Amino acid sequence: MAIHKWWIPNRQTRTILLHILVWLAYGTVLMNWLTFGYFYVTAIPLVLRTLLIQAGIFYLNTGFLLPRLMERNRFLAYILSVIVLVVGASLLYELTNDWPLIRNAFIALRPPHRPRFPHGHRPIWGPWFITNMFSSLAILFVSTTYWAISQARKRMQWEFSMKNENLQTELKFLKSQINPHFLFNALNNIYSLSYTHSEKTPEMIMKLSNMLRYMLYENNERKVSLQEEITYIRHYIDFQLLKIEGQPHLEIDMDQVDGSLMIEPMLFIPFIENSFKHSNIEDIKHGWIKLQLRTEGKKVYFHISNSIPARTYTKDVVGGIGLQNIRKRLELLYPNKHRLNITSHDQVFEVDLQIDTQ
Repeated sequence: MAIHKWWIPNRQTRTILLHILVWLAYGTVLMNWLTFGYFYVTAIPLVLRTLLIQAGIFYLNTGFLLPRLMERNRFLAYILSVIVLVVGASLLYELTNDWPLIRNAFIALRPPHRPRFPHGHRPIWGPWFITNMFSSLAILFVSTTYWAISQARKRMQWEFSMKNENLQTELKFLKSQINPHFLFNALNNIYSLSYTHSEKTPEMIMKLSNMLRYMLYENNERKVSLQEEITYIRHYIDFQLLKIEGQPHLEIDMDQVDGSLMIEPMLFIPFIENSFKHSNIEDIKHGWIKLQLRTEGKKVYFHISNSIPARTYTKDVVGGIGLQNIRKRLELLYPNKHRLNITSHDQVFEVDLQIDTQ
């Protein structure tokens, strides 16, 4: 028999159902304890009153005080709030004792050998007040323990998710390091140079060799120097220029750079690949690319802009891990330490990236 999806509760629904079952079980135990196993109907209001107050303590602590105060290191405010909560709950116990249903429940539950409630009000600040404070503190301890275990579980799940996400991102990154189209074009260009006996052939072979070495070996390090990344970028651009006849409109400014800064590898190449693929720079009359890389202190500023052809100009898919994947990679590698702004307007595509390497 097929099971409809609406029969299968989600995680939040399962949590709510579990809480309800636990409170029902606790209420049953409380009823059994108060009535000495006889489950008097008159005790139901007393049990409900106790459950409501204790549930209020539990969920106020786990849902408000701990997340808003303790988690934000506002310890003094949390302690004062706990004192107010415990005293307030104890007062609520005493103030509701004179309600008819609660009073009748107490009278019905008095053992024969004990005196019944006296007529009139009991003193609030009596032994029962202290007992109620201890019961409130016990619920507070249980709720704090529950919250701590839940937070630890969530943290473990988040860490596992992040590890898995990092692994998947790293795999995508490694797969994208060698762009087969770029490698094919580079080899094809070198073949053309060698066929014409160009003097550039040995130089370009050496550059390709250095690029492959950087992508496969040196790039396995956690971070690389900015100078190494710049060298790779220059080699990449040199290969892109081989297939362009004439003098393209290409402006490169990477002189104001502290090359000793350490940075995650292959962060800028996807944007540069994207510009070469979609600027139609081969059209030396209309296509253009502007690239700037500079540093100020420990911050790296990268800017690239390119022309957008009037007619849709499509090659293959955006190179490398793509613009969306590089966004994700930056969020993983430089959380709260980068700014990325990508805009497209007036037939101009621009990328501004700022990274704090500290």
